[in-house]
Amino acid sequence: MSFTYERRINYYETDKMKIVHHSNYIRFLEEARCHMLDKIGIPYSYLEQHDIMIPVLGVNCSFIHHVTFDDIIIIEPFIKHFNGVRLTVEYNVINKSNGNIVLTGETKHCFTNTHLKPIRLQKLYPEIYDKFANAKI
Repeated sequence: MSFTYERRINYYETDKMKIVHHSNYIRFLEEARCHMLDKIGIPYSYLEQHDIMIPVLGVNCSFIHHVTFDDIIIIEPFIKHFNGVRLTVEYNVINKSNGNIVLTGETKHCFTNTHLKPIRLQKLYPEIYDKFANAKI
């Protein structure tokens, strides 16, 4: 299943060199991941209503090209790994105007309750498990 999330770069997201500061990409990836969850049919608000948290365990990014204020980027998140306890999402970030790959990356997560105790979606929430499983590539 493929998803795309498009956004314009804001001036405040740039640094003294007039390019997007690297720390902002983590936010961009989260925006795209939340958008993907909406499209799958399990928005974060729904997960939180069921006391499900998805903390980030790790982030890995490779910066390839830069973007600047007012550029439009397309973020393509996809589920690389999902087993009901852990989740890995990969991302391609593309400059819409020239097609350059700006960044490739991944985030690793686990599913927990509100006390940050790991949970098994398949056992506790099979309908949510199925939506993730069906969205995996």
